[in-house]
Amino acid sequence: MVRRSTTSKREPRSASEVRKKPKQNLPYPQLLNHTHAMIRDPTGTIRFWAGGLERLYGFRPAEAVGRISHKLLNTEFPSPLKDIDAELFDTGEWSGELAHRRRDGDRIVVASQWALWRDGEDRVQVIEISNETNESTYLANIVESSHDAIIGKTLDSIITSWNKAAEEIFGYEAGEICGKSITLLIPPDRVQEEETILRRIARGERIDHYESVRLRRDGSEVIVSLSISPIRDRRGNIIGASKIARDITQQRATQNRLVELQSELAHASRLGTMGQMAAAISHELNQPLAAVDNYLSGLVRLLETIDVPASIADAIRKAREQNRRAGQVVSRLRDLMLKRETARRVEPINDVLEQALGLALVDAKVRGVKTSVLVAPHLKPVLVDKIQIGQVIINIVRNAIEAMERADERSLAISVATDSNTDGIEMRIADTGPGLSPLVKDQMFRPFVTTKDKGMGMGLSICRDIVDSHGGTLSVEPNKPNGTIFVIRLPSADSTKVVE
Repeated sequence: MVRRSTTSKREPRSASEVRKKPKQNLPYPQLLNHTHAMIRDPTGTIRFWAGGLERLYGFRPAEAVGRISHKLLNTEFPSPLKDIDAELFDTGEWSGELAHRRRDGDRIVVASQWALWRDGEDRVQVIEISNETNESTYLANIVESSHDAIIGKTLDSIITSWNKAAEEIFGYEAGEICGKSITLLIPPDRVQEEETILRRIARGERIDHYESVRLRRDGSEVIVSLSISPIRDRRGNIIGASKIARDITQQRATQNRLVELQSELAHASRLGTMGQMAAAISHELNQPLAAVDNYLSGLVRLLETIDVPASIADAIRKAREQNRRAGQVVSRLRDLMLKRETARRVEPINDVLEQALGLALVDAKVRGVKTSVLVAPHLKPVLVDKIQIGQVIINIVRNAIEAMERADERSLAISVATDSNTDGIEMRIADTGPGLSPLVKDQMFRPFVTTKDKGMGMGLSICRDIVDSHGGTLSVEPNKPNGTIFVIRLPSADSTKVVE
């Protein structure tokens, strides 16, 4: 960053007020020709331009003489120019670091020394000698090569420095924005943020990773993460602020899209679970409904042999009709669930896993679960309905997290590798919970078998059905010394034979 110099708070004296005694031993212009020196009047108009400056900045004397030096070089000052001039005219000299632009647009930081000098006509002139130092070049290169906008400003919100990343993010060139208020970048409804920031900076506070919205030159908004630090002069006085602005617009858009996808996945998972439950329940209900129909049929035949009131016979007949109707509704629902089409596409398994874990591990840290995920490289893609397979992963991972609720060690390890037997993929989800008893292990994939107090016992049954329909297998094995490992095996896309 640009080094700050000591400045006086007094207003600059006019040229006529400068003490008459000239500086001693000051060089004459002819002696300066091979140095990095210029002579300019107090308004900044260049009167002499040494050959060394042509080599440093790229401007020939004919191009520089008569121009305002600060405009020619797009000077970025470490503090307001009026304060620098005040020190110059009060003491006769000033020194500090300035940022300039060469003719080719490159930014350069120089150590600059100014001194007052009276020419042969007793006119006050300013001799300015600037040298590029290794340190300033190194720091300037860091600033210029940064992908983040690095901006300097005064405590009055006036921009004093502006790197190339700032130009790219906000659309303003350094020459047109330096010297203007930084409120140009702030939406009208957020101007109060700048007041709050300046108050905190004036107290010597640092602001880290403050997210807000700023405006580009074309009026479009950019979401930024701001880090702001006070700038102090040599005496420790706060004279400005250094701001780093990182464009996180795309990052926030990606995060918002991930949240949307997680919501869609959760919704699809709930719908899928409901559909599978409806299919399983309809299968189970068909049997008692068929039995009721048989009993009612027998009762109708029995009533034909005895004399009973017509109302009783009519009630039994209506009961039988409604029973048959219920059976038809259940059968149609079951047929719909079993015959529905699924969208299966060739997918990288790591993408399916990543999307599912984004939802399944939402509260893993809160529950004290340490999670590790290891995916082998160069895995073959699989032909799957990623919503259904994602549902399987979510269900198993959530079960594992809940199983470790009372465990001393809560570790969840998920790994994906090539299945050595089928050349497909093998996913292992291992927890450190209490494990499974042999009785539960043998029946855990059957409907309505559960170890949960409030569980329905449908989740793992549905998971196995889904994996089976993809031509894969779902199995379980103990995790030594304690815990459970669920193993999902799926064939690769080039060998998949989907079981409908």
